Amino acid sequence: MSDDKNIVIAFGDRQMMPAVTGGSLVADVKSIIEQGKCQAYMSVNAAMIETYWHIGRRIVEEEQQGQKRAKYGAQIINFLSTELTAEYGRGYGKRNLAYYRQFYLEFNDLTILHEFVQNLNWTHFRALLRVNDFQARAWYMRQAAEQMWSTTTLERNINTQYYHRLLMSQHFHF
Repeated sequence: MSDDKNIVIAFGDRQMMPAVTGGSLVADVKSIIEQGKCQAYMSVNAAMIETYWHIGRRIVEEEQQGQKRAKYGAQIINFLSTELTAEYGRGYGKRNLAYYRQFYLEFNDLTILHEFVQNLNWTHFRALLRVNDFQARAWYMRQAAEQMWSTTTLERNINTQYYHRLLMSQHFHF
């Protein structure tokens, strides 16, 4: 059947002719499916980022009693890594658990994090963790969310110190 032919739907001895042509119907349904997939991805992404944040909070607030580094922090990460990797896989190895802890320490206000989480994924946040300057990190996070930067674009902008170059160019224009 050609895409430009009308679709006839039969209900008992009645027939209904949709107002849309086959091509439009297919395009509309494909669009609905893609929107649903995108919403599902964003929901899963937001849930995973919040999960990582809560893991980091648990490590910092419970095992480290709110301190940035505990004397026995490495042992806790090793222990958790062994236990969690056995059950949940590589995503809970030592390196990732250290990232989750750092993630909580650097982004400890979950309400602010929720503002940006819709457009940013875990790879974005890992790149942002490398930015030591709080103001620069906040600027990169805001720009990445608003401009819908890919992780590649965010990493390139961080690596080329885009924020600092922008400040310098504004400074020299006054």
